[in-house]
Amino acid sequence: MKKMTVEEAIKKFRPVLAEKDGVAGFRISVKPTKSQVEQLRELKPEIMAVLQKKVAEEEARKAAEKAAQEQELENLKSGEKKITVSYQDGEYLMGYTLHGQAAELLEELRLAKYVSGWGYLVNDKVVETLGKEFTYQQAVEYARPAQEARAAREAEKKAALAAKFAEAKETGKPVLLRRWSTDCCDPKEECSCDIHYEYAMPDGSVKHSWTHTW
Repeated sequence: MKKMTVEEAIKKFRPVLAEKDGVAGFRISVKPTKSQVEQLRELKPEIMAVLQKKVAEEEARKAAEKAAQEQELENLKSGEKKITVSYQDGEYLMGYTLHGQAAELLEELRLAKYVSGWGYLVNDKVVETLGKEFTYQQAVEYARPAQEARAAREAEKKAALAAKFAEAKETGKPVLLRRWSTDCCDPKEECSCDIHYEYAMPDGSVKHSWTHTW
């Protein structure tokens, strides 16, 4: 029987690096004959060398790609590389878009949002104010007022919540946190909807209760 070359063995059996009982080797996808098993054993060092080289090349490629992405991100944040948007006219949506890390940075600032099947849609007002090309710092400054307003609202909500728990602890009585309605949760009851209540309790916990309506 004609002996296989390393290339033929790799093409036919599609070996992948593996380890068994602490011994490095490879596993194959096609069941070999007895003769082929012997040939694979003879070719093992050469096959291993080819597989290890491929793994090393792939790891090097990934490392280079990661380094390039890190450098791009640094360049974007420093302003060395500008953020550039372009107009895209789609079947269901049209507007300014961009991709990659620049898109993710604008999404974090809430200046762009991901639309499934379309891409990242940039707020028109951003382009009206900053133009089609701008730096990350310009985007940060543009987003600052809205971010500060959101932070202020969040602080107010937290303060109001803390005040209700403080009231519950001081009075020893539940304090209503919120109330809402849903469809009736019990098919046996003939009610139109349920009214839900959430209370701050004196011990710092939250209690939920509901009532039916008829």
